[in-house]
Amino acid sequence: MKPRKLLNVLPECYVDTNLIEYLLNAGVNHQHCCSKVVGQLKTTFADKFAVGIIDKDKVQLGYIKECEVVAASKHLTLMKHSERCQYLITIAPAIDGFVLDCAKEQGVNVGDYELPSRLEEFTKVSKSVTSNADKRFKALFSAISGNGEVKLLKMVLKYLCENRYATDVKQLVAMFKRV
Repeated sequence: MKPRKLLNVLPECYVDTNLIEYLLNAGVNHQHCCSKVVGQLKTTFADKFAVGIIDKDKVQLGYIKECEVVAASKHLTLMKHSERCQYLITIAPAIDGFVLDCAKEQGVNVGDYELPSRLEEFTKVSKSVTSNADKRFKALFSAISGNGEVKLLKMVLKYLCENRYATDVKQLVAMFKRV
């Protein structure tokens, strides 16, 4: 059976895609960079519900200026577009650092998954085209799934996808307060 595909969930790079697909147990609409995520939000999804997931280390895009911060944690910031039913989740400083920090907080040795533990080397591996289906990353994501921010990301994504046009900002804020 083919997994469902969530075309309205748009992560920016390969390892982001792998993580989001793992968390949602569904395919998502992979984009190659944050400007493509924003481009899709502005064009293809201009009048539709959508969630973009980008690294925060990039240049602040004009689209971000059109959004208001709903809530934030150490690594995650949830924003809502001021006029559209669109959300943007930024991961600080970037997905690589987020994953390594979560692993460290969980006491997980990424070397046990045949992945480098140094950020520079980890980033090189995660930028690979094949990282979006790399079983090593899936196994690592499983090992860190108990991390508070990983659980928060999953909870927020599931809530947004299930409630699309009927989201309650107060519920989203409450999710962030639990972390």
